[in-house]
Amino acid sequence: MRLFKNRGNIYFSKMDKEKSAEQRFLLIALVVIVIVTIIFVIVVGEKNDFSVKEFFKTENISATAVTKEDSDDVILPEVSGKSNYVILVSDDGVLLFSCVIQVDMDNVSYKASSFKADTVCDGEELSSVFASSGEANATVALESLLNVDIDYYISLESGDFASIYEQFGQINYPIISEIKYKNTEDEVPYSVKLNEGEQTLKGTQLVGLMRYYLDEKDNTSIANDIMLNVLSQQINENNYENREELFSLVAETAQTNITVRDYSASLDALLVLSSASTGANVYNASAEYDGDNITADSLKEVRTYFVKE
Repeated sequence: MRLFKNRGNIYFSKMDKEKSAEQRFLLIALVVIVIVTIIFVIVVGEKNDFSVKEFFKTENISATAVTKEDSDDVILPEVSGKSNYVILVSDDGVLLFSCVIQVDMDNVSYKASSFKADTVCDGEELSSVFASSGEANATVALESLLNVDIDYYISLESGDFASIYEQFGQINYPIISEIKYKNTEDEVPYSVKLNEGEQTLKGTQLVGLMRYYLDEKDNTSIANDIMLNVLSQQINENNYENREELFSLVAETAQTNITVRDYSASLDALLVLSSASTGANVYNASAEYDGDNITADSLKEVRTYFVKE
């Protein structure tokens, strides 16, 4: 067969024709296979989702997700240092009680010492200092009494204290014996009614119990124990997850000198204390009273819990 009339003679042999026919047959067969494969994939795809989104669903990944229960090997940050706080709880300008707390990250522990509202500080009752000069000067009076530095104060109305406490979560506390008490003589009356045994404390009950043990029973040890239970039970992983919301609540409600920078600087310590694997120790710094005065020996002992050396 001759091609290209004006460019010489080019011929295809009979063997070339046979090869060309074989190539066309193979091409047609390949097209048929591709078409069948596409049809098969479409049919199967109707019954099974092969999408990337479906593939990366949790149940389709063989690796096990890490949970809090499986995270025993999580490395917590290294933290150190000690900070002293005082919580002042009042009602319309009348101080009800106060509690000095140390967060000790050198030993990963909480220390607490609770004080009557009328505790004498340098010849003047703490309640009088608070009423006339406010929470900052009341903090200075406690610093002078204990001869320690108090870094931060948090002053709350009793209703706000109770409300914030409940936002953090009510605690369980063992009541040794049934309490039925009503005080109508104080400037701010109150009552406490609790059955014997393990009780879930509401905010108002917590405030009442603190006043009852400090003023009526003169038992600072149990008052301290209540506050240490509050710290141990409420500083937890769940509240750490909600830390920004809870900090905002305290900052907006309380009179405090804690700043956003202070809060940010404390996050590593808070993470350690909140971890279920930490198990912070607690120390009860119980003050003994003679009337409204803390005895000299007791004052020396309480001070040792809050020094930072």
